Amino acid sequence: MLPICARTVSVPRTKYPPSHNRGIPVPRQPATIGGHLRKRRLQLRIFQAEAARRLGVSTVTLSRWECDKVQPTAPYHPRIIEYLGCDPFTRCTPEKA
Repeated sequence: MLPICARTVSVPRTKYPPSHNRGIPVPRQPATIGGHLRKRRLQLRIFQAEAARRLGVSTVTLSRWECDKVQPTAPYHPRIIEYLGCDPFTRCTPEKA
């Protein structure tokens, strides 16, 4: 019989950026604000927590925006425009990266 071990191993997730999208399709030409936010986050290869920090919102809020359950209110529009590099509220053309 093996003794009980109280040790845990943890690895910071910052070294391992998201490499897949869990089967949720990423639109090539996003038609919604959420699609634009999600596509940009995956282009930057960052987690929702980091994207939410950059936008100054909670991860729950960002998740709801990405799923198009809730639309961002006007005070967040300038931050979103800066994050995306275009204005998705009028028209957003994809950047050549």
